[in-house]
Amino acid sequence: MNDSGLNPNDPIAQALAHLRKAGANPVVNSVSKGASEKKRQSYRKGKISTRLDGRADRSYRQPKRFGSLIMPEINRKGWSQQYAVGMIMNSWEELVGETIGSKTRPIKYDAETKQLHIQCDSTPWATQLRLIQTKVLQTITRRVGPDIVAELKILNPEFKRPGRGKFRVPGRGPRDDFG
Repeated sequence: MNDSGLNPNDPIAQALAHLRKAGANPVVNSVSKGASEKKRQSYRKGKISTRLDGRADRSYRQPKRFGSLIMPEINRKGWSQQYAVGMIMNSWEELVGETIGSKTRPIKYDAETKQLHIQCDSTPWATQLRLIQTKVLQTITRRVGPDIVAELKILNPEFKRPGRGKFRVPGRGPRDDFG
């Protein structure tokens, strides 16, 4: 304990003592008064930008879109390719259209070969998608950027092989008859 009765290791007691000293002799901050007066004068002179209706422009206070805030971080971390692939997988129907998107779906992306594997509901849809493959690739390139998808691997529908067992009649074997 020191002569003022405060424990020198107690920061709360010391802060309270400083507040008591400051309360006894208030100091007027003339700098802040002058700064606010200057701000009012500059506002009157028109140095602060205003909107068309004369109010001060506070557009810097408007919230920004999440994408504009997060994209610099994605680019800085090197996640742009994974982000683009996620966009393709999640918005496939928007990329290719509602009709094609309802009959096809992306199932896998191979980063080494830059191949996008697409599963079709039927063999005719797989054939149609192979015919318009270049247009789909151009759309992907335009929407998510170049060097993300180099090739589409279009797969026919998956079908179950007929079960094996003693009550099965041998038939023609596995075939694609999905129409």
